[in-house]
Amino acid sequence: MNGTCNARCFYCPTAQDDPGQPMTNTIVFDHPDNYADYVSRYHIKGVGFSGGEPLLTFDRLLAYLKALKKRVDHPVYTWLYTNGILVNREKLAALCDGGLDEIRFDLSANGYRLETLEQALHVIPRVTVEIPAIPEDISTVKQLMIDLERLGVNHLNLHQIRCTPHNVNHLIDRGYTFVRGPGVTVLESELTALALIQYALERDISLPINYCSFAFRHQFQGMGARKRCAKEIRAGHEDITPTGYIRRLTVIGAENHIADVCKTLADRGVDASLYSISAKKDAISFSAELWHLIDFSKVRLKVGYSQAVLREGVSYRHPFKKVALDRGKSLVIEKQMVHSTDWLDSEAVQGFGSLLDIRGKLQTDSTQDPRLRGPCKNILPFETITPGLARYY
Repeated sequence: MNGTCNARCFYCPTAQDDPGQPMTNTIVFDHPDNYADYVSRYHIKGVGFSGGEPLLTFDRLLAYLKALKKRVDHPVYTWLYTNGILVNREKLAALCDGGLDEIRFDLSANGYRLETLEQALHVIPRVTVEIPAIPEDISTVKQLMIDLERLGVNHLNLHQIRCTPHNVNHLIDRGYTFVRGPGVTVLESELTALALIQYALERDISLPINYCSFAFRHQFQGMGARKRCAKEIRAGHEDITPTGYIRRLTVIGAENHIADVCKTLADRGVDASLYSISAKKDAISFSAELWHLIDFSKVRLKVGYSQAVLREGVSYRHPFKKVALDRGKSLVIEKQMVHSTDWLDSEAVQGFGSLLDIRGKLQTDSTQDPRLRGPCKNILPFETITPGLARYY
């Protein structure tokens, strides 16, 4: 909703000093109806209003909430992030009337005060506390969990503190240990979250608790954004992996060998949209569902991955497709190449093929799988969600 905040938390990853316009994934939506049309166009089922502090621009927040509920035909679950400082009964009533489904309080930004949260419990259908797992506050949060259970709060979300150029000095001053992965995170924050969950289990605290590690959140949020647009820009001979990447399988060989592959596909009555022959007729790209029809004995295989990225304008660096929304606003989907293997030898081809199920999905989530050898060893993040917590280096 905005880029400003009325709290000054040491862990905040951004400066929070830019009022800005409402945006999602770097795309600005300066009119509520434009955003509602975007949600409708991509059948988005959940929308969270964040900031900054969304309540600093309360009229704007209400306008976007009401536009969603009015213009989108399918059900959309809505929630609001707030530090609670500006919450009052009048605002809560207006949000309820506007159709807000859930409110999430970052109590750590307001001294873990419960007054405004208690007001929300009688108005908003679902009330959640979402806080960073702060090592120095572990004793406070242990008591907080007991209080939240007593009050009937629906959920407690704990998330991991991450390091950015804005907060790095604050985190260094506290002596935290940094873990490097898809982002730089704080080890002690994760250990605190796990200790709090263990405490709740040992004391039979019935409050539902979720830990959102950065490694897991990064994978799931990225997957959702990629899947949203991938089906609009992928070719028929390409596949969308479970993690939302667009996979292209290509074999190359002598023209007569490629011709033999094409003849096999034609003789089997395969839909021509599931494969594509190169202009030189020395390569063919094909959907994974045709794997069992390809004779790999005289050709070489390459596996490539692209991601669909939604942008406000064309960069002219990647293949793209324009998408028109209502009210004259348009967006662009670009297909950006992110990874390509070397040409696979027969052993690597056999290993990769043995991992594909009948739907063309990889049947492993282990980086130690012996079939992921040679050039295939780095493909796992493009094929499947990596389970578990981040590895500590």
